[in-house]
Order: sequence, then C-alpha cells, then structure tokens
Amino acid sequence: MNSRTETMVSFLQRTLPVGVLLLAWELVARTGLVNERVFPPVSEIALRWAAMLGDGGFYGPLWDTLWRALVGLGAAIVVGAPIGLLMGRTRWAAWLFEPLFSFFFPLPKIALIPLYVHLFGIFSLSKVMLIFTDCLFPIVIFTYHGARGLSAIYLWSAQARGTGRVRIFWRVVLPLSLASLYDGIQVAAVVAVLVAVVSEMVSGGSGLGYVMMRAYRYGDVRTAFATLLTISLVGFALYKVIEWGRERLLFWHVTES
Repeated sequence: MNSRTETMVSFLQRTLPVGVLLLAWELVARTGLVNERVFPPVSEIALRWAAMLGDGGFYGPLWDTLWRALVGLGAAIVVGAPIGLLMGRTRWAAWLFEPLFSFFFPLPKIALIPLYVHLFGIFSLSKVMLIFTDCLFPIVIFTYHGARGLSAIYLWSAQARGTGRVRIFWRVVLPLSLASLYDGIQVAAVVAVLVAVVSEMVSGGSGLGYVMMRAYRYGDVRTAFATLLTISLVGFALYKVIEWGRERLLFWHVTES
C-alpha cells in the first residue's frame, strides 16, 4: 500500500463517523420523525450555507468574530505567558497569582458580560476583553505547569556553566516550556472563538453569534444551522493552523521528539 492510498484510507476512517451521523440526520429529517422547523435536513443546511457564501452574507460577520477572537487570544498570550513562567519558577509570583487563578478559574466567564458591557461599552471592546479573560486562564495554567515541571538536570547544567538566573530564564526555562505554552494556546484558540460567538449572541452588535441569534428569532433555522456550521469550521481551522505551526516550530523540542 503506497503512501497516497494510506492517506486516503486514514482520511476515510476519520471522516466515516461524521458521514454516518450526517446521513442519519438527513434520513430522520426526511422521514418526518422530527419537526423540520427545528431540525432541517442536512442537505438544505448545506445549500443555505453555500448560498450565503456565494452572496457574501457570511464574510462581514465572520471577519468581526475572527478579529475579536484573535485580538483577545493574542493579548492573553502576551500577558499570560510571562505570568505562567514567573509562577512556575519564582516563589513570589506563585504566592501572588496562584490563589487568584485557582479561585477565579471555575467562575463562568459568561457571567461577566453585564459587568464588561458596563465597563467597556456594548461594542467590540467588551467582547475582546471577555475573550482575553477567558483565554488567559488556560495559557497561564498550562505555562505554569510546564515551567514548574522542568527537569532539574537542565537547570543544574546551566548553573554549572556559570549561567545567571536571568539568562537561565530566557535560555532554559522559556524554550523548555514552549510545548506547554503551545498546549495552552491550542485550547485557548477554540475558547476564543466560542466566547466571541457567545458574547455576540448575548450583547448583539455584529458577528456570527449575532447572525445566528437573529436567524433563530425569525424562525430561519436553516440560516442558524449554516452559521453554526461556519463557527465549527472556524474553530477547527484555527486549531489545525496552530497544530500545523507547532509541528514546524517545535520539532526540536524534547517532548515533541
């Protein structure tokens, strides 16, 4: 079996469960066992999705959701990665930040929407800040455990060579914690898309979440499901892009090897 055939077989094995589920959905919807106003056939959803792509109906809302998610995620990386590294390697940072993150991590961040709307307004800033808040936790926690769990051999080797604490932090701790940081980023990327959509559903304005809620409000379930499909594809694509970057940026890392 050549590599091309193996790739095709692997693709079919991975997509077969999804195909079976979609086929079952189509058959159930067509037989009238469920109300088509609630669960329309998959084929009709696909046609509506293609029509919205063709007339450009998705592109504006898609861009609004995507840039909010990416800005919030980027801000969380810039702020969360240093905090996680400091928590993992310094006592004062662990003493200061660990109780705060442990206490607020279980808090449903969606409950902060009224507060953030009051503080930052009803437009994009409140949504970006909510995304930032929700993405900050996985990035900090994954980075913290990565920095804290470093093998002492690497640190002892650097110290034996006369490397100072600051240089150890940049040349040893940070590189060896990148895999854990990347794990946090992969989780946070999906969270960013979900929080962007939920915030748009609740506070309105624009974006895919607003489009989906407006479709439900007017009983247009096909557009709602087509929007939901777009949201799923955006989250999946973003996750895969980050995974692709991981394979090329961290090929040298000990855990990747």
